[in-house]
Amino acid sequence: MKTVELIKIFLASPGDVQTERNYVKEVVATINRTVAQYKNVRLEVKCSENAYPGYGKDGQAIINEQIGKMDEYDLFILIMKDRFGSPTKRHASGTVEEFTLARKAHKERGKPDIWFYSGSMKQDVKKKEDKQQQAKVKGFRTRYINNRYGLFRDYKNPSNFKSQLHEQLTLWLNDYSNKKTRKSITTSKTKTASLKKKEPIDKTKVANNSNQASLISSKPIKEIKSTTNKNKTNTKSKINNSKSISNSGAWVLLDDNLFETKSVFQDVNRKLILNIPIINSEQETNLRHLQTNHRYGNRLVSYSYQNDAFMVQVESIETDSIKGKTSCIVTLKPIQQSNNYNIASYNNYSIEQTAELIRFLLLNEIQDNQNQANNPMLNYMLTGSSYSTKLEKFIFSDIWKKWKNKPKMFLINARLAAVHLLKSKNIVEHILKFNISLNQNVVSIDFSGKMQNIYANQEPKTLQVKGKCTL
Repeated sequence: MKTVELIKIFLASPGDVQTERNYVKEVVATINRTVAQYKNVRLEVKCSENAYPGYGKDGQAIINEQIGKMDEYDLFILIMKDRFGSPTKRHASGTVEEFTLARKAHKERGKPDIWFYSGSMKQDVKKKEDKQQQAKVKGFRTRYINNRYGLFRDYKNPSNFKSQLHEQLTLWLNDYSNKKTRKSITTSKTKTASLKKKEPIDKTKVANNSNQASLISSKPIKEIKSTTNKNKTNTKSKINNSKSISNSGAWVLLDDNLFETKSVFQDVNRKLILNIPIINSEQETNLRHLQTNHRYGNRLVSYSYQNDAFMVQVESIETDSIKGKTSCIVTLKPIQQSNNYNIASYNNYSIEQTAELIRFLLLNEIQDNQNQANNPMLNYMLTGSSYSTKLEKFIFSDIWKKWKNKPKMFLINARLAAVHLLKSKNIVEHILKFNISLNQNVVSIDFSGKMQNIYANQEPKTLQVKGKCTL
């Protein structure tokens, strides 16, 4: 189990930006629910509001003690708009005191990173106190610029602040993760180099290896080379016409639509969170169509990824855009399916008969002693339609028509569709191996899987299916 890294954020501001403060917590919650989970991190926001009552010191001193050392935080977010805040015994305001502690920690320890957001001020304020507060904020901005503390961001309204923060925090998190990865790689390389330096070189062993190599006849090598040259054209032709896959990579099948994912994550509540980069408007339309509500609630969508498949409901589709590149964060809720029946046990199939069933479904092979195509109960469980429905074609035929000119996409789509059929209908419980290949218009499969146990004291049975058919 991977350890989740905690990234601590401190939020500092006077009391007039409560909406913005709430948005910070909202943005962090969204990132924790999406991007952060893929990176195995969790963001935590802390501010003076988290402080509990104390006695014997001034209020800000008590807050400072409770928030701990500033170098324990990874990011410091400062927000100011119309108010500067009330003075403390040490600084012009509590917010400025927190900012000063963050600056000192950053100078001495290199953290936290410091962000300053400055909101648009109210115009034509009349109260003397309000004018004084605004003047102090303007003075702080001026010092921030003149002293070259860093880059700060203006925002027009709370909504604009929220969108800026979400984009910039996502970018920062990506950069943070990349720095960690580079640091880890550098450390690993340093350790490896150190070990290599310490490792003594056995010159005798090297010499023996060299002599052993020289004793190998070069004749077979020439023969292999000659054979390769002779059949160069044939080999190249075979590579172009033959494709094979043993897994579906990053692709996911939702209903009849293929989407390439950036990441797939399952949280503690078994909800699936997919990050799907958007490549065109048609793809985004197909994706959002999955969330269309049925008259009785969210409709069920078939889901297939790698060697797993089940029915899901689309809970939400959120858009995440970074530097003009848009991704959809899709949250899926798996629907618990009944394991009380499976096709093999219902029809009292042996392991051999179940293998024949798979050959029929995937390769369109019908045995002489069976007639699955006309079995009404089997048809009903597979199609969900009326008992009179007849299985007239195997599952690869329509997929072949769709991807005939793109063999690799055909293989991915065909594999995921087959996984969904075998898993969602409880024909097999676990897929151990599923290789699928294509040579011109001939598809071949090499499959093995474990059947579901009907009784607890039974040993799981493994079935294997190999075969080919013409599309």
